[in-house]
Amino acid sequence: MNIEKLFRILSAILMPIVFILAFIMLPFLLLSLSNPALLFGIFVFACVVIYMVKSVQFFRRSVVPGLPAKANTRDWIRVNAFVSIVFVLEILFNGYYMFFNSKELMTTLQIWLNKLQDAQGTASVPISAEQMYGALKSLMIFFLVLAVLLMVHIVCSFKLLKKYRDLFVHA
Repeated sequence: MNIEKLFRILSAILMPIVFILAFIMLPFLLLSLSNPALLFGIFVFACVVIYMVKSVQFFRRSVVPGLPAKANTRDWIRVNAFVSIVFVLEILFNGYYMFFNSKELMTTLQIWLNKLQDAQGTASVPISAEQMYGALKSLMIFFLVLAVLLMVHIVCSFKLLKKYRDLFVHA
């Protein structure tokens, strides 16, 4: 399979997912205005969205028809791809922690649920630590698959930038 076909397939898979996640992240953008600690995560995810949009634009507007692209397009793709690699690494580290430190995570979840139960003043919380861990595990598997696909997309994108470097015009 050639690099262009793989890039097209990965883009078709990743673009809808990234846009859906971008809309989910919008409330966190508003929340980050009151809690600046969230700004780094918002920045990283915004770079993932920008990377996806710019790389697909470059492919569709320049590679497929063979038309020249602006030189700053390459810079946008490369810089945001490097930040997207940080996003991928963050997911991989979190996945490693979740799957290899499950007992510690279960203990932390149980403590958190006990605090929630004390704060509510009810006899029981409707969800157990095992159920919460199962839900988090399923979510982490989704994000791990997303991270692997995104990393392959980034590698393909760098190969396309190298292969079609003659399409960039300096203005």
